[in-house]
Amino acid sequence: MPPQQTNISSGIERDAARLRLDLSIVLRLIKRYWRAFQERRQSPRVSLEDLSDSELMDIGLTRGEVDYITPERAIDTLRDRATDLWRRGVI
Repeated sequence: MPPQQTNISSGIERDAARLRLDLSIVLRLIKRYWRAFQERRQSPRVSLEDLSDSELMDIGLTRGEVDYITPERAIDTLRDRATDLWRRGVI
């Protein structure tokens, strides 16, 4: 039985070309995801405390519920009021 003749180099070249193409697609996707991650990280985040009363009502919350969920907001408000009174010389 005669040995089978194949052109190994053309198969290898095709695989290498396909691999390079796949690698470039992957690198582009990684760059795009990285840019999106950085943009999202740099953009200011909106929290429940930043919403107005009407916006809270739109999502079915009240200011009191937000204060209950995030108690540090209530503490910050009390501290700010006390600081304001101190500045004005009331205390």
